[in-house]
Amino acid sequence: MKEALRRVTVFLGYAFHTSEVAPLKSVRLNGPIILDVGVPDSVPPADRKRYQTEFTQWAIGQGLMEIDQSYHRYVVSALDTLTDLESFLRDKTLRDHRKPNRANTWNVHEQFYAKVGQQSAKHEDESGYLRSLGNARNCLAHDSGTVTRRGMVDGRSTMAVRWPGRDMVKIDQNGRRSVLPLDRSLKTRQEDIGSQLSVEEVVRKRDYAEGDRIKFSQTDLSEIIFFYQILAMKIGGEMHRIVGEKMEEARATAALLDHLE
Repeated sequence: MKEALRRVTVFLGYAFHTSEVAPLKSVRLNGPIILDVGVPDSVPPADRKRYQTEFTQWAIGQGLMEIDQSYHRYVVSALDTLTDLESFLRDKTLRDHRKPNRANTWNVHEQFYAKVGQQSAKHEDESGYLRSLGNARNCLAHDSGTVTRRGMVDGRSTMAVRWPGRDMVKIDQNGRRSVLPLDRSLKTRQEDIGSQLSVEEVVRKRDYAEGDRIKFSQTDLSEIIFFYQILAMKIGGEMHRIVGEKMEEARATAALLDHLE
C-alpha cells in the first residue's frame, strides 16, 4: 500500500506538470510500420489543448484506479489473515486455497469492520466516500471525465462525489473566521499578528449532472490520496491490535495446558 501511495502521488503530479508545461506536438509511436489511427502528426495547434486536457483526465482516472485497487487488495489480505489466524488457533490448520473476494472496495471496507465488530456510522461514511470516488474514477478513466448515466446511482439525477478534506481557518483577534485558500502558500502579513490558525475536518461535496465534466484540482487529489492513506493506517492499526491479542490468548492457553499436564 505504501508503494501504491508513492506511485500515485508521483504519477498524478507528473501528469499535471507535464500537461501544463510540455507542448504537445507529436504523439507518434515510432516503429517500422506507422499505423494511422486518425491523429495527425504533428498534432494541429488547435487540438493540442484538448488532447492535453483529456490526457490529464485519463491519468487522474488511472491514478485513482491504482490506489483504489491497492487498498482493495490490502483490505482483502487483512481479511484473509484474520480468517487464517482464526482457523489456525481453532483447528491448527490453514486453508489450502482462498476464494477470490470480488466485492467492490467499499464493500470489503465494510466487511473488515463487520468482521472485527466495529461497524459504525463513520465507517459507513467512509464506504460512501469510496463508492462516490469509484464513480468519479470510472468517468475519468473511461469517458474523459464526462459524467454519464451509469455513474448516477440510487435513482439520483446527479452524480455525487464526496471525500473528507481539511480546511485551514484563520481566526483574527476579533473572532472573525476566514477559510484560507489551499492552492497557494500562506504568507503572514502585519495584520495577521495575533490571529490563530486551526485545521478543521470537512466533507468536500460535488454534484455533477449528466454531461458535466469532472474536475479535480491538485489540492483535491492530495486530500483523496491522504484519505486512502488514513484508511490503510487504520486497517493496519486494527490488525496489529488483533494479532497481538490473539497471540496473547494463544500463549495463555498454551501455558494453561502446560500447567494442567
